[in-house]
Amino acid sequence: MQYYLLLINDLLKAKGKKNVESITAYNWSPKEDQIAFSFGDTSSSSLAIYNTKKDGFIYLPRETDYISTGLILWHKDGKSLDYISEYPSDQKKLYRYSMDSKKVKSVKKISQSEFQKWFKLDKYQTN
Repeated sequence: MQYYLLLINDLLKAKGKKNVESITAYNWSPKEDQIAFSFGDTSSSSLAIYNTKKDGFIYLPRETDYISTGLILWHKDGKSLDYISEYPSDQKKLYRYSMDSKKVKSVKKISQSEFQKWFKLDKYQTN
């Protein structure tokens, strides 16, 4: 897995993306042909999906400037995903991205205890 993350990091830099210090959260799609991930530095997080078959990126639109993203989970159908990002500091929010509409929708605010419950669903726990 670490190999894929390093490869994606290098590909982002080659595409001219700035502030690509680390990939902090990631998750493979149900078909395992796409990986959704957050990247950035200590003060800014962006999200993207890398399609391994097409060797290309989809950059998710942002509702706001996220400080960090701690969790990404795909829906079973592989057509949408949920993620929890932080903005402003110490305030987390659940977002949903649809592959069909290519839009991000704010779902709800998430408490720290609720975040821990969501985090248990992640089979690729990074924190």
